[in-house]
Amino acid sequence: MRSYKKNFLAAAFFVGLAVILGLLFWQGRRENLGPLRVVLIQKAIDDTDFWTSIYEGGQMAADELGVELTIMGPKHESEAELQHQMILDAIAEKPHAIALTPSSFEETIPYAEQIEAAGISLVLMDSTMKEDMGESLIATDNYEAGYKMGAYMKKFVDENTVIGVVGHVKGTSTATERERGFRAGLQDAQNQIAEVVFCDSSPEKAYELTCELVRTYPDMNLIVGLNEYSAVGAARAVKDLGRSADCHMAGFDSSFEEIQLLEEGVFDAIVIQKPFNMGYLGVETAVKAARGKAVEPYVDSGSELITKENMYTEENQKLLFPFFGKNKKGL
Repeated sequence: MRSYKKNFLAAAFFVGLAVILGLLFWQGRRENLGPLRVVLIQKAIDDTDFWTSIYEGGQMAADELGVELTIMGPKHESEAELQHQMILDAIAEKPHAIALTPSSFEETIPYAEQIEAAGISLVLMDSTMKEDMGESLIATDNYEAGYKMGAYMKKFVDENTVIGVVGHVKGTSTATERERGFRAGLQDAQNQIAEVVFCDSSPEKAYELTCELVRTYPDMNLIVGLNEYSAVGAARAVKDLGRSADCHMAGFDSSFEEIQLLEEGVFDAIVIQKPFNMGYLGVETAVKAARGKAVEPYVDSGSELITKENMYTEENQKLLFPFFGKNKKGL
């Protein structure tokens, strides 16, 4: 019996030792992969400041960390099927990590599952999905950002105010959370929201939808856009309709046109994200995950509410014009 126990203990010791050595070997390989290959797959690659800043931030992180970065994405945010094919193409290339801004709250899930099934580290950016996926999420707290907008715009609301909301892509986490936060910021005034419309991230469609809102609700005097496309399209419509003087507006993001519209007084406020931050942190986190390092499950890349009164402060000028002095902290 004693011999049996000794043999059992010896076997257990060597099995345990083998497991520990195996883990150490695996960890060592993860930490010494050499130049990593990371793929950044965005919802869109276009000329908007938001998406441009994300991949520029990602590229800066890649350059600093010695990472081989491939950037891809469809031309338009609504092209979810094209993004899904790009995910499959990226998986076939077997990179060490993929940083993904998912196009769809539900439809992108099976493609993200294939990333993880292939043993590729997955980091999500900008948007969430219906299921908890990825090793980390780098994103704006969209509820908080929407709340900032609602709380500020509430100052323009009285009992006669009629509110319109122009969203971007229906069902996406960013649209859903920003609207939810906006309503919470308005408090009881949310009951005065007459209608919510979605422009599929097309400024031209946002323009037409806003014109239709004003025709349907002639007394509408507060309109907000929940991303750059919707905000710019809605503001162009309000301006062209000659309603800038009596219709309060707020938007998201900070393109040149939006900044000009804020200076002109068409917008009362814009909520700006920190996309350069998001891109930098997304790639940085993807590298850490690929090397087996511990990463935070969620990182808020930040947002600020900018008005005509505070837009000229030094800190806000850096946020509005990050290309004049970009750094990895976005400040």
